[in-house]
Amino acid sequence: MELLQVLFYITLFILLLSIYKFPLLRPRKRLPPCPPGALPIIGHLRLLSLSTPLHRTLQTLSTNSNQYANYMFLKLGVHKVLVLSSPAAVQECFHKNDVAFANRPRSIVTNYTSYDYTNLAFANYGPLWRDHRRIITTNFFGSSSLPTSSNIGHDAVRCLLSDLYKSCSINGGKPQKIDLKLKFFQLTFNAMMSMSTGEPIGDGFCHTEKNKWFLDLLKNRRMPTMVMIPGDYLPLLRYFDLFKIEKRVAAISRKRDAYFEEMVERFREECYMEKKFKSVLDVYFSLQRAHPDQYNDQIIKGTLLTMFGAGIDTTAITLEWAMSLLLNHPEVLKKALYELENNIEPHRLIEDSDLSNLPCIQSIIKETLRLYPPGPLLIPHEVTSECKVEQYDVPSGTIVVANVWTIHRDPKVWSEPDKFMPERFMQSVQQGDQSKDGFKFIPFGTGRRGCPGEGMAMHTMTLALGSLLRCFEWEKIDDEPIDMSEENQFFLLKAKALEALCRPKSEMLNALRRVSSKELI
Repeated sequence: MELLQVLFYITLFILLLSIYKFPLLRPRKRLPPCPPGALPIIGHLRLLSLSTPLHRTLQTLSTNSNQYANYMFLKLGVHKVLVLSSPAAVQECFHKNDVAFANRPRSIVTNYTSYDYTNLAFANYGPLWRDHRRIITTNFFGSSSLPTSSNIGHDAVRCLLSDLYKSCSINGGKPQKIDLKLKFFQLTFNAMMSMSTGEPIGDGFCHTEKNKWFLDLLKNRRMPTMVMIPGDYLPLLRYFDLFKIEKRVAAISRKRDAYFEEMVERFREECYMEKKFKSVLDVYFSLQRAHPDQYNDQIIKGTLLTMFGAGIDTTAITLEWAMSLLLNHPEVLKKALYELENNIEPHRLIEDSDLSNLPCIQSIIKETLRLYPPGPLLIPHEVTSECKVEQYDVPSGTIVVANVWTIHRDPKVWSEPDKFMPERFMQSVQQGDQSKDGFKFIPFGTGRRGCPGEGMAMHTMTLALGSLLRCFEWEKIDDEPIDMSEENQFFLLKAKALEALCRPKSEMLNALRRVSSKELI
């Protein structure tokens, strides 16, 4: 009798387990299309290549079949990943279902760079994130505060012009070889440092020992926060750290944290001083005095990291690509120079009020962002709860990656997508259209997690590029075209510097002398 009871309970258990597991007895989920060939444990990881940039690999996979044109579902080790490869998919996920897709996944890199997931870039969607977003937007990037913030970009550009003029003067008026990669990083570093601390920009601003070290850290050792690394997909690999990635990330994070710690302590007392412009530290120190537990030093350092990480290298690299494209396309450079000559009075520098009259310069920046977006893959999102996207079911915890590179070069969306054609943006710029063009142009992201500093970035880049073309003559070092291969892009650990020959224009010498003597800064 006891044996029969045991057999009965075993049979009942197996029956109940079968009912739970057997798909025919419960609604079948329809997942987004998934490439064949997923292996046990590693899934589709075998399809990825260490020698090919991830956005390129995902582009190849998504274009192999029309069924992956919008969505492609991958199993990468322990994670489920949804790749978005079309404007329609981006709109569906980041606008129609934006709340469900508003979280950030955790990873080895973000464990070290997010200050316990409390900064604006990596905090999950909720009260903390909304509070950060409100503070940053209201005080620095909103419509009412943007003119004040833009003045910082204006001063940084003037400082760059002064620096270039002095470098050229040393050479007796002959063309001077300039490391534009370094100059652009100094430009954006100066702007972000001034916005963060309130210090006025000067010629030696980025050349102090501390700042020079940190600038080098940003320029040459950018940590891969846009994608996850092998130990995230296969946790067992983390114990071995075969590529020493975690060790490197941890070391850089400690150095960077020490830099921000020193910055916070150094400017804490100065926040009581009367200033025309309230810096990031001023705003957060004020909040800290009122709510010390809510706005502790970790929150402040996390905010600084977000500002520096998102606002320096992205803008600098875009300017580097823009100059490279112009030097390789003299016909476009000629159009830009013609626009400057016809819209700016002779011998005068570009002012902020002139930018609306320079649609060609703005279009060059936009076309550069289309061809070479600073983040070819947007920072990943994570699905908070199971939801439906069009006809597909997306499980909770799925990592969502938008492949900006694929969208920006989709021949069904853009005519001649691999060709540098700034005129494709001229009409929308002239009409003042700031829309996302049907979500086909998203270099700054979109939806709730879109970059709040887009307006300031576009302003600074347009002013910087226009000023460089206005004040100096530029030539390539040799007759060979500048290498535009992806190996030079900043998402790799090292990038080859862009060098060009620079010479002040004779008609702009007086204006440059005045800038150099601080009369126009």
